[in-house]
Amino acid sequence: MKIGIITVHRAYNYGSVLQCYALQEYLKGLGHDVWVIDYRQRWTDSMYKPFSLYYIWHFIKQYDIHSIVGYWRSRKERKYNLGIAGKIFKSFCSRYLRLTESCRNKIPQGFDAYIIGSDQLWSHQCMGGEDKVYMGFFNHSNSSKVIGYAISSSTDSLYRIGDKKLKRILANFNKISLREKSNSKIVEQLTGLTLPVTIDPTLLADESIWKPMINAEKWSNRNYIVIYQARPVSGNPTYLYDKASMMASHENGTEIVDLSSMTYSIEDFISAIKYAKCVFSTSFHAVVFSLLMETPCYAVRLGDGFDVRYVDLLMNVGLEKEIVNIDFVPESLDIDFKIAKENLVVYREQSQRFLAYCVL
Repeated sequence: MKIGIITVHRAYNYGSVLQCYALQEYLKGLGHDVWVIDYRQRWTDSMYKPFSLYYIWHFIKQYDIHSIVGYWRSRKERKYNLGIAGKIFKSFCSRYLRLTESCRNKIPQGFDAYIIGSDQLWSHQCMGGEDKVYMGFFNHSNSSKVIGYAISSSTDSLYRIGDKKLKRILANFNKISLREKSNSKIVEQLTGLTLPVTIDPTLLADESIWKPMINAEKWSNRNYIVIYQARPVSGNPTYLYDKASMMASHENGTEIVDLSSMTYSIEDFISAIKYAKCVFSTSFHAVVFSLLMETPCYAVRLGDGFDVRYVDLLMNVGLEKEIVNIDFVPESLDIDFKIAKENLVVYREQSQRFLAYCVL
């Protein structure tokens, strides 16, 4: 079967490119002809430009003057950091993803199935509003299947979409699953339809796909803590660094590696998490790779509607003790990953069955 993946693969974000790569590799392993559709989502593209009138116009419509001022003041720093990040993420995509020709309004035809997912495709905050393509509103052959796999969203975005539009969106899909149980409950509450919950592609694929990316020589002999702050803490931009410093102060020579700068390679992201003493994060995929690499992780619950992504995952695999509130005091985490990995196998198999059925 010829399959086209539609997802966020162009973001300068470790999780986005890794979940896309994992889904591609998993489907290839099933024997399919797999492509990543190079959809140029306008909000994503504008977000990673040093200066974008489209991005500023969004904040003007929201009457968010503080964001506009902050965006303007940081333009020089953004240009420098985005230049480095752009090289890193574009290089990864060109080396690891099988891309179609780029497109914006017209999705390429000729695919037996389009798989939309995973990542936060229905989140207003991450997509700059509602994206019709990610919601299945695009032209395709009547014989082509449209499948939603492990689609995620912030909770408030689902309520903003509302019951009537959600029903129209769901009608675009032959089969669809969501990534979070709590989001599935919201959809059921709004539409009366029960959608299955499937695992993020980074957890779906066999863990062996990450081994070639691990750089033991660079990371294994260092003594460090990883922080990855994907979402800012209001009024405290150094929140995770401060928390990690509390733990690092108990042992001389412990450094803090901040992956939030986006200046580390994708291979470094995985390797740094694997060999870290522990991880402090507000990122779903940092939590995922901490689980895969069996590294203790403080998954901080900020209460902003995005926590559900890793709270659901950790509860499903029995790692509730890694979930901490914003006022937590870091202590040594004693984690038994054996049970978590056993639970992950069951969780993974359910998702594999769903996907195998969809692409028969």
